[in-house]
Amino acid sequence: MVCYGEFREAGGELPGACPQRPRTPRPPARRSGCPFCLIVGGRAPATVLREWPETIAIRPHHGGVTAGHALVIPRVHVADVAEDPVVSATTMLRAAELAAEAGDCNVITSRGTSATQTVRHLHLHLVPRTDGDGLLLPWTAAPAGR
Repeated sequence: MVCYGEFREAGGELPGACPQRPRTPRPPARRSGCPFCLIVGGRAPATVLREWPETIAIRPHHGGVTAGHALVIPRVHVADVAEDPVVSATTMLRAAELAAEAGDCNVITSRGTSATQTVRHLHLHLVPRTDGDGLLLPWTAAPAGR
């Protein structure tokens, strides 16, 4: 059982479940100059595919790498997947809802420039896939003969 960052073995040491970590309500923070904050704030154009109270899904600016490629973005500015686990989990929930409709797909996020993150605002790529589409992930070797 995990409580407030402490690791404790389950087995009767603590009665009942751990209390929820107190959470300070987060205002709808936006970062000036962040392209996704500008889109969420209605100050930059985007093709919005779906909206939820805390998240939006948009088409990538240049159309994406496959038909149906979408970006799922929280409405609050969170730099990456590790900054706020609750925002990250909620964003993944919405990406999973879209993935259920997409069929075979990759759901990908990156953290940091070494991991190919180019926009410092959490976003998940939902990339529909088909057999033989030829799309390689960054860590996938090219098939022989290509």
